[in-house]
Amino acid sequence: MNRSVLFVLLLLLYGCAAVGPDYRPPSLQTPDAWTSAAASGQTASALVHTAWWEGFEAPLLSDLIHRAVRTNLELEQARERIAQARAAVILAGAAGVPQVNTAAAVNRSRQSSNASAAGSGYTSTLYQAGFDVGWEIDVFGGVRRSIQSADAQLEANTEGLHGAILTLLGDVAGNYIDLRINQAQLQVARHNLAAQQHVVGLTTERYQLGLTSYLDVTQAEGQQKATEALIPSFESAIKASMYRLAVLLAEPPGALVNELAADCPLPATTGLLAPGLPADLLSRRPDLRATERLLAAASADIGVATADLYPRFDLTLGLGLQADSSSSFVERASRYWSIVPGVTLPLVDGGKRRAAIDMQQAKYNELLAKYRALYNSALEDVENALTAHYAERTRHHVLDKSVEINEEAVSLALDRYRRGLTTFLDVLTAQQALYTAQSALIESKGRQLISLVVLYKALGGGWQLHRDG
Repeated sequence: MNRSVLFVLLLLLYGCAAVGPDYRPPSLQTPDAWTSAAASGQTASALVHTAWWEGFEAPLLSDLIHRAVRTNLELEQARERIAQARAAVILAGAAGVPQVNTAAAVNRSRQSSNASAAGSGYTSTLYQAGFDVGWEIDVFGGVRRSIQSADAQLEANTEGLHGAILTLLGDVAGNYIDLRINQAQLQVARHNLAAQQHVVGLTTERYQLGLTSYLDVTQAEGQQKATEALIPSFESAIKASMYRLAVLLAEPPGALVNELAADCPLPATTGLLAPGLPADLLSRRPDLRATERLLAAASADIGVATADLYPRFDLTLGLGLQADSSSSFVERASRYWSIVPGVTLPLVDGGKRRAAIDMQQAKYNELLAKYRALYNSALEDVENALTAHYAERTRHHVLDKSVEINEEAVSLALDRYRRGLTTFLDVLTAQQALYTAQSALIESKGRQLISLVVLYKALGGGWQLHRDG
């Protein structure tokens, strides 16, 4: 009967509610819609399960992204952090489980004759084997709260992997776009260099015929050299993008040079995917999801610290065999057992336990402020990206018209120069304007593409397709 009462009492104690706050996700005030005109009327959230990079119509980019997700070393580090967090969950749970140990020993000793009342020494042997069970009973929920904290930390680390995937998607796409844009700039520079070399020949011929001054020749040659000087910088930027892409794929820097060397069309400028609602960021962005999980862990840590204010109950059980001879070791009379319930009461600690609670509460408050600030920053990221994309799209349309007009101006200026109806300065000015417009058009195409990458990263889209890394 006494044992039954003890067992029921232990169950009742273990079933007590855990002290400390019960966590509830914080509620944030979210805007009803985006303010940018680029998102006007777009509320459907099709982004989460969309491989947005495929909209660039660049099969090699899609292939590089899939390879990077498989091999990237930053993702490997994030996976190992998850493994560490899983082990921490097991460690936290083990604290609430009875610890069972077994031991066996043979103790042989001789008593000194001088220490014996009978004046003679003797030799004794003790055989012993048994089990010891130690259990700290989680009456006030300190262990349960520590398990909650470890679980939340594991989930936060998992979101860290998702965030690393999102960053990787943006890095691969961004560097691929930079590569193709610089290749296009190099192609335009070489095309203009060839055209300017033709003009140098034309001015030289006219100078030799006495139809123009040597100034025209030097101006044409100067413009040619200025264009020629741009080529090494484009070649260097191309190599840098190739090297970076290789490293993102966990390869040596030069591993992708041959694969990426061939000029490819510029990635397509896709239509804008529906960005959804501002509130969607809370469930889509890994950094927000991770911070919310850290908040849950911090709340549980308050409970862990609070439980230290209360008594600790423990129970130690012993069961085994003891005998002074091996022949009698397994006999019924050799059995022994012990039950040792215990309690530890905190009395005076100089305010240490209260300070620990205050520290954990302050940590929670800090994370809550961080969560709110992070959400506002996320909103800002999306608004800026939407605005930048909309503005660059408008700029690109104007620059496209500018190139058409300047191409016609160069043709007219050269024709008039050949017929002696204008000075070479008009040709020079027209060529410079055309090259500036062509270069700006390519640069605008790149900025438009990059603005899409930045936008999709800010919206938190794409990692869901690779959530397992």
